[in-house]
Amino acid sequence: TPPPGVGGAPAITEDDIATLKKEQNAGADGVPVVAPTEGVQVGDLEAEKEDLTKRRDEILLLLQKNGAVHFTGYDLMTTAEGYHAFYDILGLDPCLDPIHSVAARPVSSAEHKIYEAVNKPSRSNYVVGMHNEMVGTQAPRYAGFVCFKPADKGGEFWTVGGNDLFHELSTELLEKMQRKKVIFSVVEFPMGFLSNLDKEVKENFAKPAIKTLVQIAVKFKVDFDVFFRFVEEGYDGEMALQGYASPQPAVILDPVSQLPVVFCNLHSHSKFLRDDRQKKLGALQKTTGASQANKTDVSYGNDDMFTDEELLEVDRATMKVLKMIDMKKGDVVLLDNYRTMHGRGTFEGSRHNAVAWFSKIKNWSPVQ
Repeated sequence: TPPPGVGGAPAITEDDIATLKKEQNAGADGVPVVAPTEGVQVGDLEAEKEDLTKRRDEILLLLQKNGAVHFTGYDLMTTAEGYHAFYDILGLDPCLDPIHSVAARPVSSAEHKIYEAVNKPSRSNYVVGMHNEMVGTQAPRYAGFVCFKPADKGGEFWTVGGNDLFHELSTELLEKMQRKKVIFSVVEFPMGFLSNLDKEVKENFAKPAIKTLVQIAVKFKVDFDVFFRFVEEGYDGEMALQGYASPQPAVILDPVSQLPVVFCNLHSHSKFLRDDRQKKLGALQKTTGASQANKTDVSYGNDDMFTDEELLEVDRATMKVLKMIDMKKGDVVLLDNYRTMHGRGTFEGSRHNAVAWFSKIKNWSPVQ
């Protein structure tokens, strides 16, 4: 389901940005903690289920008000089966991963509709930048991240409230992004081998043929529009075929809270910011499978590039309002994906976090 302002829905205009900042104060976003009620015996799974059942409305109101909730101290969610029981109690309706069709995310438990988070040892020194889960126009309404095994060190779960970021980011930059829109490259196919071909063969036959075949193949795999173009220098410095999603606004109105929120994955998708972070963290290990093609970057909707200064402003503002959550075994962070971004820090040792995506909350309506 596309959020407001994406996929043709009404969006905030650049002229609204400054007015909205004045009319609505910062501080609406939060991550309140929910622990078992006093007297509930931890480890008594039936008692924990009863506690969550009784507090369902209270919990969902916290989610509506703050955009995220952190559950801790429950034994119920230490297993995939227990996590499934947890989200059933709250009435969360599970849906497919937005990138399910391209099999880019491993499944943790097919029976319980749970996907792996970024746990690969090869990505332990990689910061997962702040982002809302969205591919093309596919964006799950809610997300629940569960910790089955914390890392030996680090690996904290990160959240950023979209309204917090709206108030912290430069008004001038937000207005510019809203006016020009933002475009993301979502996939890259290395094409360095074309450099060895005769120029006429390459330009008049090879490139058009490859582009057509890739477009057809991708159309069968994803249900949103992707357009392709060749670039002389891709992420690895060689010719590549890059796929792009449609331009989108940077700011939307969250449909539940009606708050203006930044819904734009610059922090995670910018190659400049990823490279800047990695300079401090050390070289990444080689990846395999889908990770080799899942390389992203950003530009304005008219193909103008963001300046380094603009991207550094995004990083400054993001890190200023970021909240770090040290998740223990059985902890869950439930968030409104339209309103709250997520990511994670670097870690050492093995780590097993997982996620389930939800399209709606059954038998519940937001309180107006």
